[in-house]
Amino acid sequence: MNNVNYKSIKGKVKAEPEEKKGYVRDFITGQWLKSNPEEGPRQIMLKRLVEEYGYDKNDIEIEVKIKKGSQLIGPADIVIFQKNKPHNQDYIEIIVECKKPERRDGITQLKTYMAPTKSVKYGVWFNGKDIVYLRATDKEPVETFGVPKFGETLGLPRKADLRPFTELSKRFEVIHNYIYANEGLRNDETFDEILRLLFMKIQDEKDNRSSFVLFGVSGEEFDLIRDGKENKTDFRERIEKLFEETKERFKDIFRRGESISLKTYTLAWVVGQLQDFSLLNSKIDVKGAAFQKFVYHHQRGDRGEFFTPDPIIDLVVKFLDPSPEQKVIDPACGTGRFLTETMRYVWDKYFEYIPVGPRKWEAKLDYALNNLRGIDFNPTVAKIAKMRMVLMDDGHTGIFSANSLEEWNILGQVARESEVKGGVKPNSFDLVMTNPPFGSKGRVQEKRVLEQFDLARKWQKQENGKWQKTNTMQNAQVPDILFIERCLDFLKEGGKMAILLPDGDLTNSTLAFARQFVKEKARILAVVSLPKETFIPHGAGVKASILFLQKLSERNLEKLQKQDYPVFFGIIEKIGYEGDKTGLPTYKRDENGEIVKDKTGEPILDEDVSEVIAAWQNFKKKNL
Repeated sequence: MNNVNYKSIKGKVKAEPEEKKGYVRDFITGQWLKSNPEEGPRQIMLKRLVEEYGYDKNDIEIEVKIKKGSQLIGPADIVIFQKNKPHNQDYIEIIVECKKPERRDGITQLKTYMAPTKSVKYGVWFNGKDIVYLRATDKEPVETFGVPKFGETLGLPRKADLRPFTELSKRFEVIHNYIYANEGLRNDETFDEILRLLFMKIQDEKDNRSSFVLFGVSGEEFDLIRDGKENKTDFRERIEKLFEETKERFKDIFRRGESISLKTYTLAWVVGQLQDFSLLNSKIDVKGAAFQKFVYHHQRGDRGEFFTPDPIIDLVVKFLDPSPEQKVIDPACGTGRFLTETMRYVWDKYFEYIPVGPRKWEAKLDYALNNLRGIDFNPTVAKIAKMRMVLMDDGHTGIFSANSLEEWNILGQVARESEVKGGVKPNSFDLVMTNPPFGSKGRVQEKRVLEQFDLARKWQKQENGKWQKTNTMQNAQVPDILFIERCLDFLKEGGKMAILLPDGDLTNSTLAFARQFVKEKARILAVVSLPKETFIPHGAGVKASILFLQKLSERNLEKLQKQDYPVFFGIIEKIGYEGDKTGLPTYKRDENGEIVKDKTGEPILDEDVSEVIAAWQNFKKKNL
């Protein structure tokens, strides 16, 4: 029945659309509501209240009028009534306001609803970016750090009662905005504070010393902290002790003298946003998507150089088809997407046969720790990559911060100092996959670094049309050209690599010497052209391609070059998302303009990446 919902109206069966332009489906009632800036935050809160906090849909209503004296005011956006009680004002427990987008207006409106409602315990104002929680008192409502889960109080939760997060993106955004607004920190400093807190949260969940969370604050503690009596609590001492333990566990991530700079009130509020839920037990897809979105908004470089779109990550990993015995490196790893996707791919393909239990977990962890390596020049970005690996269930000790174009002895020393098992050496990896920084903006000029590379020298064209390397150094070279040579150096004989490059590297006449260098060092396996909109949502408009190479011995290369050998060429025209700053998904549509769905009812992206992957796999069977 094409996975549409059916509704009986006056004896007839009518198909109900899965989406309706200009409308959003209400999470509680299933009814279509007109889309507006306030409806998005309301639907997020409804889902969170039900799936994360455990409130029953039957006890929730939207658009509820509040009686104030002889008048009706409102309506309030969301009202939660006491369990199994009549839905009237005498039994209101929580009120949520989303209509007023400005903080002051929203809180004023929320207090107006709470004042005549004698049974109400908590109020929430949420505009999608910021959130305020109020607790009712005999006098004015006071700010607090959250609302309790159903049937509980705002105390330190038991670890056994932690629920998975179902929606993390907005929570990360709200936390960032709260710290940024209340601490006077720069954007990067705010981001660093959040990373510290996330690592502490994970440390607390992994530590079995206490059945209660240490990374938490009770309602009573928060009241004292809010009223300037923090010395009457052990909250700060408890959190700082936990951070010392976190630094000890993650020595490769934190400096010995690193500390938490947040004021105690801010720290308590932020801790309260995370304490009732489990990062470790949340779905990997939920964590990965939220973390990616959060990182993109707050850490992307001027050209989006830290971000490779998901369809391209998927294509590269499936083209190279990593296996458990292969060592993989990304020498410009950014936030670690190639590595995490490789880890997921290998786990899913090769470890599913192992029964669930300690043996399976140890095998997966052993693979991640021993086979995956990542390097990034930016220390903060390397730390982000480590966090991503931890959220994926580990492998982070193979990632460190360094300049991958450095001299080998320096690169090896930094790896040892970062406690990377086995270090990093030339001719030691089976697979390289990377999206290096490219363009003239960051040309490499340091002579000591350039002297290592043939591609940093000047080349002269000979009478026979071939290019000859000279002993004269260029004054500077773009990093993408140097990364081609460095990636080949990382590979073992027979190893394969995928590198994203601007199309100019493959077509400009001034770089013909670099293309000759590649042909003389490796077999060209494939070239996949990417559409111009690939990087636009990520802040860059460069047209690029993916070059796939296999490193061969001189003897095998000479033999290969005496004959024409097949090379796979693929052209991606549809990437699956809009070619603008929004990057919104694009879906296949039928002749009636309706979105086409798969057997599970999920909309099908309008892309041809999967077709190129299938064509490559067919080519590989016949030619490699």
